[in-house]
Amino acid sequence: MTGRVVNTVPPVNPDPHGWLAAARHMLSGTGDSGAFAVAGGWWPKACACLIRLALEAGIDAFWRRTNPPIAACGSRRAKLLMMRHHKNLQIALRASFAWAALSRATHHHCYELSPTAGELRHLHAEVCAILDEL
Repeated sequence: MTGRVVNTVPPVNPDPHGWLAAARHMLSGTGDSGAFAVAGGWWPKACACLIRLALEAGIDAFWRRTNPPIAACGSRRAKLLMMRHHKNLQIALRASFAWAALSRATHHHCYELSPTAGELRHLHAEVCAILDEL
């Protein structure tokens, strides 16, 4: 097997609940992808990325339902800022905070530790609550 990459992680359903389910598997270390990620040691950043993808997919779905021209905008920050005028301000602020925390967690910084399981569980629960509100 020279030069061939084998995908050992099954594809994830691209809807928000699919991303959240994959993140939940990583947090619990269950399933093929969860066990593989925990064994590899790269699960915290991958889990944060999955939770962020779920949040972004939920925000995109919200805008496709309520205002399709905004959904076509490529900027996540702009979509989050405009959400303050179209949705409950508290939900918009929680979504902005979660997105910023998850974005920070997915980037590698040599001076910062990866997010802990507790932090990721909190962000996972927060994104689940935000998506329920949207």
